[in-house]
Amino acid sequence: MLKYLKYMFMAAIVSVAATGCQEDAEDAFSTAPTAPELVNNGKILMTQNTMSEDITWAWTAARFFEGNVSYTVYMQYGEESPVAVGTSAGQSLTVSKESFRSQLAGLSYLPKNDSYSVNFYVNASDGISSVDSEKQSVTIYAYGDAVSAVATALVPEIVLDVNDPMGEIKLLEWEPARLNYNEAITYDVTISYNGGEPKSVATGLATTSCSTTVDGLNELAVAAGAPEAAASDLDLTVIAYSDSYPAGVPSVPVKMNITTYVATYPDCYYLPGSYQGWAPASAKTLPQSSTQKGLFEGFIDLTTEDGKDVEFKFSPVPAWEGDFGSDDFAVSTDKGFAVGSGNSVGSANIKVPSGFYRISLNKKLNTLEMQQVLTLGIIGDAVPSGWSEETKMTYDAATNSFSVVTTLTEDKEFKFRLNDCWDYSIGEGGDFSGGNYKMDKPTGEYKVVLSVASHPYKVQVISTAFPTEEFIYVPGNHQSWTPATAAALKTDLFNGIYTGYSYMDGEFKFTKGRAWADGEYNTSNFTNYVGNVAGTTPGGNINCTQAGFYQIVANVMDATLTFTETSWGIIGPAQPGGWNDDTNMTYNKEEDCWEVTVELAADEMKFRANDGWDINVGGSADDLTQDGANIKVSEAGTYEVKLYLSRTTTDKIYCTLTKK
Repeated sequence: MLKYLKYMFMAAIVSVAATGCQEDAEDAFSTAPTAPELVNNGKILMTQNTMSEDITWAWTAARFFEGNVSYTVYMQYGEESPVAVGTSAGQSLTVSKESFRSQLAGLSYLPKNDSYSVNFYVNASDGISSVDSEKQSVTIYAYGDAVSAVATALVPEIVLDVNDPMGEIKLLEWEPARLNYNEAITYDVTISYNGGEPKSVATGLATTSCSTTVDGLNELAVAAGAPEAAASDLDLTVIAYSDSYPAGVPSVPVKMNITTYVATYPDCYYLPGSYQGWAPASAKTLPQSSTQKGLFEGFIDLTTEDGKDVEFKFSPVPAWEGDFGSDDFAVSTDKGFAVGSGNSVGSANIKVPSGFYRISLNKKLNTLEMQQVLTLGIIGDAVPSGWSEETKMTYDAATNSFSVVTTLTEDKEFKFRLNDCWDYSIGEGGDFSGGNYKMDKPTGEYKVVLSVASHPYKVQVISTAFPTEEFIYVPGNHQSWTPATAAALKTDLFNGIYTGYSYMDGEFKFTKGRAWADGEYNTSNFTNYVGNVAGTTPGGNINCTQAGFYQIVANVMDATLTFTETSWGIIGPAQPGGWNDDTNMTYNKEEDCWEVTVELAADEMKFRANDGWDINVGGSADDLTQDGANIKVSEAGTYEVKLYLSRTTTDKIYCTLTKK
């Protein structure tokens, strides 16, 4: 920063030298040493992008010394003791910023990653006499070592009230982080329990405080692993981001004692009504969201045979028990389609025009919203029609999904829209409040599938170059060659790689559906065999060479079939061995499950194969997935635990925990 001043100082020195033989009248008879004069521009910039520069201090010559004069530059912060910067025999001192930065780092009393004022002066000495220049104040912009936010819990202890779900809770405030000079900073806030995976409370905050709702905090605490209806300590962390720190700089966690509550809801609500004869047992169902407790959302066909208005109610069970409607539900026409809203706390029937609807029932807030669905399309610069026009999708009642085959452009964006209306668009995260989806695959032709059977809505982008089946099946010698009851292998990415589990013994094939007529994969589709598996005649059966329970990975795109024999156990603090030793399970061939009776604590557990982590399943007990979250055991006791991996009677992997 001061590198250009040395030229000015040299000019000053030359000027002094040129007039050195002339004395002012008042100095004509003075013999006392005269102090040098230090000149500077008032600031030193110690930022990341300037560290390759040098710093130069310059001064006028001291006079009336008897011996050779040496000059030492000192700096002083506040009332602290002066610190020598360096010594020179001439009238300037140059040091590198890196060296000066190391010197500053050794002074613990200096502010970190901040601007502050320091006094500089020059001492002239010949070993006999010594004089100091006047002090010059310099502002040092010492940015380069990140300083995290310092957070404080505004409510260090709180009991959440189930009767006030939308009440505001002011969680945190913090002293701003200091990351790099003149950079914009945003903040994320996370919450975690007992060292577990943190959950996001807020993202992209420009302010230095964070609030949430009672119910929002309850959901976050439970999702982080805290027990329901109990007090526990959770850690809240503020993470600061800037261009120089894209990975974020976390604060020291702040503890908050939170007493959660239990809000119980059924898995789904039944919708008995005039569209189906007012029979709760056979009524269509609206499932609870898998991410938001108390929210029931999905797309349901309420079309009546005669086209007259449909009336219906909600029931938590397939019977007339606990049913409810709405006393203030009102319907209007918006841009040519029916839109309704009201409270879900009344006894009157809910009445709307006959048709197909998106229904959103929030039992926490007792609100109900409905939109009639006339069309649904994909829109955005990722599709050929751009943002100006939807590409209409086709509805499949059997899967309750919409689909279309179209060209998608890599790195471009898209959304889904109801009835050509931006008020009702489905975005990232499968919700009506999400942002744009981004196409993260190479440009090409894809089948886009939007499943609206449950919330959040699920999007699949399937290359038409790959198989379009989500499942393939493994009929064979091990189960009497019956596709209808064969184990299922699943692809999540629709990339031609199918994974599943089954007991295997002898020859088998893969079918593309639950019937032979759906097509098959056989030895003509595989050339690479890994594990206890081998091909037979071309186009014939495949052979499992050793009976056992296997993880099967069938890659029909690179013709590789991999068999990994597995034995299963329970791991985690809910079982006696903690995270170190598994409780081994036994395979029950008759029931096609792994089972064990074990003492479980009210804690967490997972299932894993072969005492290792390469193959493990967790998550919801009724929908286990590879690398899923820990499974929570709500109550200690003796349990019969059964693990069903084969997907023979359902498309999901699941477990049952039956208390003895």
